[in-house]
Amino acid sequence: MSTRPTVAQGLAAALEGLGVRRLFGIPGGGSSLDVIEAAGEKGIEFILARGETSAAIMAAVTAELSGTPGVIVTGVGPGAASAVNGIAYASLERAPVLLITDCFEDTPGLSPLHQRFDQESLYAPLVKGYRRLSAADGAAAIGALLQTALDQPQGPVHIDLSSGQAAAPLADGDPDPGATSHPGEVDLAPARTLLANSTRPVVVAGLQAREAPAAAALSTLVAALDCPVLATYKAKGVFAEDDRRSVGLFTGATAETECIAGADLIVFFGLDPIELIPQPWRLEAPVLDLSPVAGQPHPVAPTAAVVGPLAPSVAGLAEGVRKSAWTVEEIAALRDDLRRRLTMEPSSGHNAQAVVEAVGRAAPPGVRLCVDSGAHMFSAMAFSEALAPHDVLKSNGLSTMGYALPAAIASALQEPERPAVALTGDGGLMMCLSELATAVRHGLGIVVVVFNDAALSLIDIKQQRQQRQSRGVRYPAVDLAAAARGLGCRAWQVDAGTALEPVLAEAFAGAGPAVIDVAVDPAGYGAQLAALRG
Repeated sequence: MSTRPTVAQGLAAALEGLGVRRLFGIPGGGSSLDVIEAAGEKGIEFILARGETSAAIMAAVTAELSGTPGVIVTGVGPGAASAVNGIAYASLERAPVLLITDCFEDTPGLSPLHQRFDQESLYAPLVKGYRRLSAADGAAAIGALLQTALDQPQGPVHIDLSSGQAAAPLADGDPDPGATSHPGEVDLAPARTLLANSTRPVVVAGLQAREAPAAAALSTLVAALDCPVLATYKAKGVFAEDDRRSVGLFTGATAETECIAGADLIVFFGLDPIELIPQPWRLEAPVLDLSPVAGQPHPVAPTAAVVGPLAPSVAGLAEGVRKSAWTVEEIAALRDDLRRRLTMEPSSGHNAQAVVEAVGRAAPPGVRLCVDSGAHMFSAMAFSEALAPHDVLKSNGLSTMGYALPAAIASALQEPERPAVALTGDGGLMMCLSELATAVRHGLGIVVVVFNDAALSLIDIKQQRQQRQSRGVRYPAVDLAAAARGLGCRAWQVDAGTALEPVLAEAFAGAGPAVIDVAVDPAGYGAQLAALRG
């Protein structure tokens, strides 16, 4: 009998070596059982989710917060197919995720069709690498594939693994982490010239700035330039929003481009073009692109680019940079203008801005907000404050609904000492409602605040702007608080005449997950969208 570890055990050892602490998913009856067992032997916990999409989002958010690969395990066929949206999130949000799907052995006499399809081709447009793992090539393939996920731009990779191969002895040799490329000498002269000729630069920070060294380098550069800073949704908090030079958020929309039209240089700092909404670039100032990734298809061709880790790039550029001509008053005016554009008119009930501000006042220190897509996100992103990377989590590249609850669960599992709040619409919560039971099972103290207007409000607004009749965007009202109680949560329903603050205080003070179902007035959403995007 061989004493070599099995393929599943070798995979678990490689994950342990990278610091992976948990797997997510729904097992099938094949190789997923081998993987879960081998991981358990290494002290790696398996988190049973209620759906593969939520499990993949949990894995991706775990990767973003930890810097180690997130892992999702699924069964064959329907299990594999159900993870697609979550892997699309990992792909478009640049999260290193390992997807392990069970697959069939090619055994004569078995049905060639039952539950079978080409799983490799299904995921090919979304993943950076694929392997049908076998005992013969397992050790080297595991390490190389995991390194592919971690290489910039980070993203998901996919393993098909049959039960027979999972239990087979692994080939000799340790998992090969793959070759790490070392950047050559970077020509900084064009970038230095742009900075030297600029008197009114503006920095736009993106998702590649979320790692601690990059965020610190951003602060160094901005201090040298003393200029306005905007951040994408994913980069919210990489530059502390209580700093006087922080102006607001950047999506490429009308409001932000009008706000910074007076700049004479735009510095992309770790900006990934996947973060910008699909609109023509309207700023005329030259662009300096500082990025760890070469050749990104920005909506405007950079005048100069510096490719490589952001911290060394800044170290080479910041020395000798002069302070800009921006005044404190001018930067404050930019910030106030963006905020004014998004401010909602007071409502007789609860509007999205009032709910977000109430959460901010009631939440304990260090709270992390997880924001779902939908009309409420404009207020959630604009009227919350982030002081560090990952203080606010948001799906941006994919902008998927059904994100906030799985993200909050992943946050609470990864950092149990840190309170997490999911800000979600009623439509988004209904897509993953059953995951409340996952939060209950693990005793997670998350608070879910539901902006309930019984509609897909963002789509409703777009429908109205196109002068169309209201069709297919409204739901019958659902008592989400009652549904949450049925799944084991503490829950409250807050109507227009009920004060929200006492309910928030009670939710944060108690143990276990809590759901607050707030009836919100959607009247201000249209004006917000018009102010942002024209």
